[in-house]
Amino acid sequence: MADGTFRLAIIGAGGIAGAHAGAVKASGDRLTITAVVDLNAESAQKLAGDFGARSYASAAELFKANKAEKFIDGVVICTPPSARIAIVELALKQGVPVLSEKPLAHTFADAKKLASLAKKYKKTPSFVGYCHRFVPAVHDMLRMTGEGKIGSVVRWENAFACDLPGHETKWFSDPKKAGGGAYLDMGSHSVDLFHFMCGVSTTLGAVFSHKWKGRTETAATVLLKSGKPSKTNAAGANLKAGVAGSVVSGWAESSRFTVALVGDKGSFFYDYEKPAELIFKDLLGKSETITVESHDVRFARQLVAFADAVQNKAKTNLASFEDGLVAAKAFDVALKLAKKK
Repeated sequence: MADGTFRLAIIGAGGIAGAHAGAVKASGDRLTITAVVDLNAESAQKLAGDFGARSYASAAELFKANKAEKFIDGVVICTPPSARIAIVELALKQGVPVLSEKPLAHTFADAKKLASLAKKYKKTPSFVGYCHRFVPAVHDMLRMTGEGKIGSVVRWENAFACDLPGHETKWFSDPKKAGGGAYLDMGSHSVDLFHFMCGVSTTLGAVFSHKWKGRTETAATVLLKSGKPSKTNAAGANLKAGVAGSVVSGWAESSRFTVALVGDKGSFFYDYEKPAELIFKDLLGKSETITVESHDVRFARQLVAFADAVQNKAKTNLASFEDGLVAAKAFDVALKLAKKK
């Protein structure tokens, strides 16, 4: 299939669907939305109307219509994690490529089922939306680490945290629908990013906090340790097994969105709230501000990578369902460790 406008269906018209819709608009004519699915007809019609797209009340209706008249090249699944297995199976059975929002599932058991579906229908591409793999500063850090700027990496540090009081009454903190809270939601990005930058991890310790009674965790602090360096990163020459990873996730605290890579000759620090600046600091404390492209492009680049992977079989930094399963296992281990405290 040659390059051309890639036609997407969005399944689930909630908040994250808006981020994908914005990314489609930012892509120019590379991407478009031809269908939107949501149980709430008004939500589906509103998002669909922005693109002159069709709207449906269920994924089953969408795939039935697409079988008769091919009008989608791929689907982006933005439903709650507990609702994804049947949708993914419908898509893969019909040969429609899938990009599923993270986390892959709300339980490790469901993540295993989804990874099995991806293997069963392996001729149809399936990916998980870990968009931080497409943050330009991440690639700049890896490139310069590979060039030796910070020496050998010893530690990776990350905080994705903010105050989201509205989550207390939404499905995000419902154990049955979400499966986990701040760590599964924001921390799953962290774990995958650590895997992408430093290699697959072992979880050594976890402390969870619960501010909202009867709901999922509102804060998590987790210690990771890498195994072999990831084949996907550019810093392999300076990444040895045993890099420590510190993850902080929060839904009820002050805003912090940061990633740091620490080496024995210096360190990098990226603050998402200062999106055009990457800070390098040497061992003497001398600081250098490196201009980088903003992280705002991450959703658009992820969707374009999805289109390229499907249309051109291009090599991609997209996370596979197997990557999603690995992240799900890491959450499962952290949850068990936290319960022992």
